[in-house]
Amino acid sequence: MAYVRKTDTLVQDIVNHVRQMSRDAQHPFRTDTLDVGTPEYEAMSQAVVDETWSAAPELQGKVPAAWCTKPTRTDVVVKDGADKLYARFSIERAETNPVLLSPAYRSSYPDVKVRYENLTGTAKTWVDNLNTNTAKREEIEESFKIVEHQLKGFMKQHASLNAALNEMPELEMYVPNKYMQKYRAASAPRAKVERPTNVEDLNIDVNALASAAITHRILSRTG
Repeated sequence: MAYVRKTDTLVQDIVNHVRQMSRDAQHPFRTDTLDVGTPEYEAMSQAVVDETWSAAPELQGKVPAAWCTKPTRTDVVVKDGADKLYARFSIERAETNPVLLSPAYRSSYPDVKVRYENLTGTAKTWVDNLNTNTAKREEIEESFKIVEHQLKGFMKQHASLNAALNEMPELEMYVPNKYMQKYRAASAPRAKVERPTNVEDLNIDVNALASAAITHRILSRTG
């Protein structure tokens, strides 16, 4: 194995790799987009429209369209019975048949608060799934933050990737491939040691000296 020295760049690349792994793990649970034309889009859009007319529901559909608001994007917050945040998402404007909000909402990017208990059918199911997925993403994100914190502390205790992997082989799962390839590369052969000329001149047997020292060490421990 080749020696891979621990550097700030190596540690930061490990951190970045952990963060990318976190994003990848969260990806299957990122379903907070409402695609125009889907049943979920239609159901949620109608729920939002109904909410904006809740102060005067009898006027919905009777006020001229020119008086209503056709938002570019509607940012929606769903609150539960205890007025706590249950879900958050946005609805982009459809090019055909855009939603018509109450004239009370004059912004092109209005914020609309919807009560969870007012949702039914497809809209309620979609919001429930969104809430569950959001909780799962937060759980995954927190678990990888712990991994990131622990690995940063662990790497501070080692001068090389080699030492770190030797103590904790599981670290390999978080090390970018370019470092592992370097780690697995064959070590460069050691250069031939050039002995001082006086060693050669005196015809000293270096191998014999080493052998004698080893023999002495063994005998001194058993004597």
